[in-house]
Amino acid sequence: MRSRAAAALGLNHRPVAGLFAMTITLTLGLGLLYLTHSFLGIPDWKGFRFGKDRALPEMIGYVFTAWAAGLALYLAVVQRQAVLASWSAVFAVLLADDYFMLHERMAKVIHVTFGIPQPWGQPLGEIGWFGAVGLALLAALAVGHRFAAPEWQAASRVLAVLLGLLVLCGVVIDALHMFVADVEPWNVLVTVLEDGGELLLLAVVLTFLYGLAFCDHRPTPETLTRRRTTARRRGIRRAAVTPSGTGPPRH
Repeated sequence: MRSRAAAALGLNHRPVAGLFAMTITLTLGLGLLYLTHSFLGIPDWKGFRFGKDRALPEMIGYVFTAWAAGLALYLAVVQRQAVLASWSAVFAVLLADDYFMLHERMAKVIHVTFGIPQPWGQPLGEIGWFGAVGLALLAALAVGHRFAAPEWQAASRVLAVLLGLLVLCGVVIDALHMFVADVEPWNVLVTVLEDGGELLLLAVVLTFLYGLAFCDHRPTPETLTRRRTTARRRGIRRAAVTPSGTGPPRH
């Protein structure tokens, strides 16, 4: 399973593996600095905090997301694949929404426009905003995927899995964080799990797109389903070598 995931992500290419190691090391280092800052007061700089607006981890996440959007757009132009342009739009929207806090601002607009009473106005407004933008991006991805070449359909599936894990960190773990927001040390640990997990996944997305753009990495449907295909072939081989008559001899 590990080798199949590595092959799908392009980690068999040395430059991709090197970039992956550097970005993951950077992310883990930031997480360690946040933990030592929170529990030991070392280093004494609030810029290492996860979950803090415009702190170092958040700014690095912006850089990772911007690079991902740029690489996907570059691939869309060079390879002439609409699905990659759609993925570029996904990462651009994620970056713009996080940096400009669009979901909070648009939620207020929806709350005022439709007169939704509090305390439901803000959460329902955010759900409406994410739903509208998400459906538009999903439609663009579906159309682009339908007409993409097989290797780019496989790449799109990998990105979809990574995006799903990113949403898991941003939504599910964030909901868990609400229950321990004022409980130490769980508040710190869940913050690392949520924001650090998002940063790790963005690093994986970045290295994957880098491999597609500059190392000629191309995941194939066979790569993504190697385990299933191998098991099917083993079953065929066993059937071929098994004697047809296994019962007792007849007299």
